[in-house]
Amino acid sequence: MEEKYYKCYNAEAKMEFNPADKIKDNVKRTDDIIKNIVKLRNGVAPEYVEALIKRLLVEVNDYNIDTKSFSLKSIEKDLTHLKHGELLTNLVIRFMAKNLAIPKGSIIKSKKAEFTTLNRAKAMEGLSYFRVKAFEDVLGKEEGIKLYSKILGLIVKEMKKTQKTNEKDTVKSRNERAAKRWCEEGVGDFTFILYDENKVIYRFDRCVTHEALKHHNDPDIAYIASCYIGDIDEWNEDEYIYLRRTQTLHHADFCDELYWDTRVHNNPEQPTLDFTSNIGRKK
Repeated sequence: MEEKYYKCYNAEAKMEFNPADKIKDNVKRTDDIIKNIVKLRNGVAPEYVEALIKRLLVEVNDYNIDTKSFSLKSIEKDLTHLKHGELLTNLVIRFMAKNLAIPKGSIIKSKKAEFTTLNRAKAMEGLSYFRVKAFEDVLGKEEGIKLYSKILGLIVKEMKKTQKTNEKDTVKSRNERAAKRWCEEGVGDFTFILYDENKVIYRFDRCVTHEALKHHNDPDIAYIASCYIGDIDEWNEDEYIYLRRTQTLHHADFCDELYWDTRVHNNPEQPTLDFTSNIGRKK
């Protein structure tokens, strides 16, 4: 049994990625959400688009960037609602660019560059937050979350169609890669107990996702917009390494994440919150 603690949260830590790709991913995700609203509750779609536009207009304010030269050609065939030149498309691009701290008036370059991990979270999870808030605006919190949950399940199922699983991977090898990456990218302060090669429990005391959303003072929507995707049934479907948690930093002092290989461990008990809260504490 291995126990380790890492104090790695760093708001200035940087990671490298292509900003154009991240923005296109979020244009497509927004489009997919609207497509699924049409599929499940068609009459809600126009109000939803209007609500999301209203929120993003406030957020981008006077921030402008060259959206005309930004190409959506690689994903154009997959877009139904967020075509080039549409107001909502423009707002999604500007919101992402603003939160990635791309200078006003510049061109979004389609090549790798460095961005802080925190700004990436502010852009990605931040946009997700406002997409979920738009559901609340139109349907109220309870009904809005219910519809969003159904849509999220459909999106995860679609995502899994193109995912490839390495069945030789173990919980231990994933743990080693994750801990290294989380520290390099300043993702959070965390501790874990690796019980064996096939089961690990993490406690996150600080996490970039929570840091990016906590200023909204709406933990319910922040959770649904970010961590909830890993808690729906569809997330573990067709996987052999499962995830389960009972709380996140949005609502509690720490997040507990248990991962296990279902080929070795059959539905293990979640460690108690008292046990998890004491991992890595000096006796």
